[in-house]
Amino acid sequence: MDAQGLQPAWTRAPRLLACAALLCLANAAVWAPQIAAVLHGLFSGDVLAGFANRDFANYWLSGRLALSGDLSPLYRQETHQAALEAAFGLGALETRNWSYPPHFVLFTWPLGLMPYAPAYALFMLASGGWFLMAMRSALRAFGGDAGSDAFGLVVLLLAPFICLQVLAGQNGFFFGAAMLQALAWRGSRPVAAAAMIALLTMKPQLGLLIPLLLLAERRWAVIGWTIAMSAALTGVSAIVFGPDAWRAFFTETLPYQRFVAAHWDGMFLYMMPTWFASLRAAGVGHETALFAHGVVVLPLVAACLAAMWTAKDEAVRSRLLLAGTFVATPYAFNYDLGALLALAAIWIAAQKTDSWTRAIGGSLILALPLWTPLVGRPDVMLVLPALAMTGLLAVWAAPVLAPHLRPLAIRAGFVR
Repeated sequence: MDAQGLQPAWTRAPRLLACAALLCLANAAVWAPQIAAVLHGLFSGDVLAGFANRDFANYWLSGRLALSGDLSPLYRQETHQAALEAAFGLGALETRNWSYPPHFVLFTWPLGLMPYAPAYALFMLASGGWFLMAMRSALRAFGGDAGSDAFGLVVLLLAPFICLQVLAGQNGFFFGAAMLQALAWRGSRPVAAAAMIALLTMKPQLGLLIPLLLLAERRWAVIGWTIAMSAALTGVSAIVFGPDAWRAFFTETLPYQRFVAAHWDGMFLYMMPTWFASLRAAGVGHETALFAHGVVVLPLVAACLAAMWTAKDEAVRSRLLLAGTFVATPYAFNYDLGALLALAAIWIAAQKTDSWTRAIGGSLILALPLWTPLVGRPDVMLVLPALAMTGLLAVWAAPVLAPHLRPLAIRAGFVR
C-alpha cells in the first residue's frame, strides 16, 4: 500500500486492463497485419507497399517538396498522388490527399532530409517522447490521488493509442502533446501555453472549444499570446513557402476536404468516433448525417459548456474540454484522441476501485484506437464509438451539473 492507503498503481485496474486487451484482440485481424508491415519496414529498410501506405508518407513527401522549393504539388489531390508514387517508385498506392495548412510544413520539412524508414522512426520516437513528457506534466497537474507511481499504469492504459500511432504513422503524438502541455501550462506559463495552442491551429478541429475555456477562465494573457503566435507562424510560413502556398490551401485543399467528407467512402469513415462519421459509414447521406450529428450534439455540447463554465477544478474543466471537443466535431479520428485518452487514463489511475462497470466503460474508451475500425460489422454497431465518446462526456459532466439541476427538478415536480 502507498502512503495514501491506496493499492499500488499497477494493481488498481486489472479488470480494466483485461477488458481492454480483449477488445483489442477482437479486432486484431485489422491492426495486427498493419503493425507487422510497419515493423518489417522499420527494421529491414524495405519500403514495400504495406509500409509506404501509411499516413506518414504525406509528411515525408511534404518535407521532400519543401526542400525542392516547390510545394505546389501538395495542395491538389491529383498532383499530390502523382508526387507520392514518384517519390516511392511504386504505383497504385492508396489514394491520399494533403489536409494541413502550410505552417505545418515548418515542422515536417526536416523529414525530407532522410530516407523514408529512418524518417518514420525518428518522427515516432521524437513525437512519442514528447507525448510521454507532456503526459507526465499532465499527471502532475491533474493527477490528484493517482500517486507518484501512476505513470507506468497510465502508459500501459495508453498502449492501444501508442500502437495505433506506430502502425498509422500519424501525428497524434505531436498534437496530443501540444494539447496536454497547453492545458497543464495555461495557469502557470501563459506564453508557453499559447505556443502550444498556436500549434493546434494546424489541426483546428481539435481546438474548437479552447477559446471558450480560456474565456471562462479569463486567461487574457494566453488569449493575447495565442493570437500573436498564430499570426507569427502564419507569417513565417508565408515568407518561407510563399503566399501562394496559403492561397492554394484555401482554394484547393479546403474545398477538396469538404468534397472528401461529403462523397468519399471507405476505411477513414470507420476511424472517426463521431456521430457524423458513424452515420456516413452506415450508408446515410452526407447532408442527413450532418443534420443528425447537429441534432444529437448541440444539447450535449451545451451541457458540456455549462459544466465547463461552472466547474471549480482545472482538471475537471480540462477533461470536459476534451470530451466535448470530440463529441462536437464531425471530423476527428481515433488517432487524434491522445490528449483525451491521457486525461482519461490519469483519471482512472486516481480511482480507488476497479469495478466491472468502470472496467467495461473505461476499456471502451482507452482501447478505442484498436477496437475500431469496425469494418465488416453490422451497421447497428457503427455507432458504438460515438456512443462511447458521448458516454464519457456524460460521466464527466453529470457530477458538475447535478447540484445545479436538482433544484430545477424539484421546482418542476420531477424530484421531491
